[in-house]
Amino acid sequence: MIKRPLNYSKNEDKYSIMLKTVVEHLRDQGYDLKVNNGKKKLRPRMLKGFLPDVHALNGSDEIVVEISTDNSDIRKWRRFAYTDGIRFWIVAPYPIADSVKTCVETFSIPAEVYACNGTMKLKRVL
Repeated sequence: MIKRPLNYSKNEDKYSIMLKTVVEHLRDQGYDLKVNNGKKKLRPRMLKGFLPDVHALNGSDEIVVEISTDNSDIRKWRRFAYTDGIRFWIVAPYPIADSVKTCVETFSIPAEVYACNGTMKLKRVL
């Protein structure tokens, strides 16, 4: 039996599943990944002040992934989605994916939005 800490939340489970899904998806497509696991802070030089959840490189293609479990930081998304030459992905669970999509469209954020369910699949919604 796994004991959970008292401050455990379901968002940690959602985040872990989505992170694993993103990592497997990008690895299958041949990307080299740097995953921000909380121990070593991952920060690409060109993204000062932003700690992405995943930084993926495949030749000249570069993707920065932000995983959103329940709240969105639109100011952060707007700031870092406009970095030249880098694709910006936002991955959200199915129940809030439409809300994230609406925010991205409303504020004209150049990002790809993906919905993630508990069965390890990503679905592009924008």
